[in-house]
Amino acid sequence: METFEDDLKAVVLQLFDIGALKFGNFKMKVGINSPVYFDLRVMVSYPPLMDKLANLVWAYTQHKGIKSTVLCGVPYTALPVATLVSVKSGLPMLIRRKEPKSYGTMKLIEGKFNPGEECLIIEDVVTSGGSILETANDLKKDGLVVKDAVIMVDREQGGIRNLTDNGITMHSILTLSKALSILLENGKLDQKKVDEVKAYIEANQIFPNGDLIPKS
Repeated sequence: METFEDDLKAVVLQLFDIGALKFGNFKMKVGINSPVYFDLRVMVSYPPLMDKLANLVWAYTQHKGIKSTVLCGVPYTALPVATLVSVKSGLPMLIRRKEPKSYGTMKLIEGKFNPGEECLIIEDVVTSGGSILETANDLKKDGLVVKDAVIMVDREQGGIRNLTDNGITMHSILTLSKALSILLENGKLDQKKVDEVKAYIEANQIFPNGDLIPKS
């Protein structure tokens, strides 16, 4: 996986350079503030970067031996990369609406599938894993089986534990700790900032409802 690691490093550095990986003080979806923020929405303006990340996601999926017959990107940021993965892999893609259509078929899950098929979830960034669980629950309601989720970035704040507790194996191509190491090694961050973010991660392990996970 040497080429994989080289490409991953290049992606991290470019995410930092385009402002998709920011450091400061940011309000998170789960309700707490964070000294680091991943805004992967801006990737749609950088097609070569998006393509490279999709290659990494598909390569990692194959490396892990994940066997699914369809895939679904968590709405909405993961959809562009999930679409590219679908094209590269030949796996049919499903789209989960955040709310069902109020007209026509009124579907929540769009696309062709058969009940009992195994669906791979693709997500951009995981904090608590709540968005993946919401997507998985809707897929399961339509008879799909969800066992695996491939993540672009794991913030390491409890997501893997929360998903495991719900029967989903999380496979992340990049952790926040790995991103910090790459940025430190390449002079993008100093040790003080790295230590600050790592201390934040350790102190803020989160349940999907936003509550802090008690330290054991």
